[in-house]
Amino acid sequence: MIEHGIALHINNNMRRTAILAALAFLTLIAPIRLPAAERPALGVGTRAGVAAAGNPFGYDGDFYTPKAQAVWAVDGLLDIPLFSALSLVVGLQLHGTTASSLTGGWAYRSHWGGALRLGTGYGFTVSPPSRPRRLEIGASAGASFNIDMYTWTTLYFFYPGVFLEPFIELHSRAPKRHSLALVLPLDYYFRKDLGFFGSIGVGVMWRYTLQ
Repeated sequence: MIEHGIALHINNNMRRTAILAALAFLTLIAPIRLPAAERPALGVGTRAGVAAAGNPFGYDGDFYTPKAQAVWAVDGLLDIPLFSALSLVVGLQLHGTTASSLTGGWAYRSHWGGALRLGTGYGFTVSPPSRPRRLEIGASAGASFNIDMYTWTTLYFFYPGVFLEPFIELHSRAPKRHSLALVLPLDYYFRKDLGFFGSIGVGVMWRYTLQ
């Protein structure tokens, strides 16, 4: 019992020491402010575009020709600088796809769902340093992991994809940390039910750089 009590006392002291050390470390680094280019940023945005679906697996491809479908998405992202102008991009997306036309008496189904998007981004400034606002161009690229459900059903399906998103971004005057970007999302998906499914669109993204 005495040994058990001594061990508990030592463990409690170690916990207190670790907590005090962590608080002291946070107190020391709290006043530090990294340059804006080295701080993470949060972003929200929306996009719309058109997708092309074609070649359903298990069916005659000469009959089921490619058709267009409208697509939309709402995005949230965390942009974490790595080094130089390269950053890690982690995104969550809610998206949907409308049904195609009924030409020929058949259509590709509508569906909606969510996605985890992981990639890297690279951007560089194109405006002169003397300008009060900074103009940046670049692109992000990576992979998406999507879970969707066909509309009016309980049929879920998973499919991965790859994306490329060129952008042009306007940063606000210093010391403000806001920016607005115009993006051109290009996506290609690997689906088990379709031989081809890709989309192109246009969107806007608002970012806020953290302190």
